[in-house]
Amino acid sequence: MKILSGLMFLILCTAPAYAALYKWVDEQGNVHYSDQAPSGKTKSDTTLNIPNQPAAAPAAITAKSWQEKDLEYKKRQAAAAEAEAKQQKEAQDAKAKATNCEQAKKNLARLKIGGRIFTYDDKGNRSYMDDAQRAKATADAQKSISDWCK
Repeated sequence: MKILSGLMFLILCTAPAYAALYKWVDEQGNVHYSDQAPSGKTKSDTTLNIPNQPAAAPAAITAKSWQEKDLEYKKRQAAAAEAEAKQQKEAQDAKAKATNCEQAKKNLARLKIGGRIFTYDDKGNRSYMDDAQRAKATADAQKSISDWCK
């Protein structure tokens, strides 16, 4: 009995799917659509048979598998990690450049102050700079400033 009632319900539900749709133009030129045939004078009668089914999905659009999606995700993660590492390296380089620039400026200022300047040799002994060594050290400091302070 349940099968018979289910079958009847299914038949009743599908009946409207095959109903005809009528299109006509009245005397004033207005277009009308209806599920009932037009009555009276009309310019043209057309019966439209429209199936009551959803349109099929285009064949060109294909769903990606989970492996492809996973691979794309891993590529995006690797690219993001690489970009972050590059950004951190650039930040470290900029910090080192600023530190070197500051040190070069301090060395030049120390050389220009005047007075006796000494350095330490390999054995740890003090040796004082003469004028030629001081001029060379000043030129080196200015070159360091031009290299690091851009």
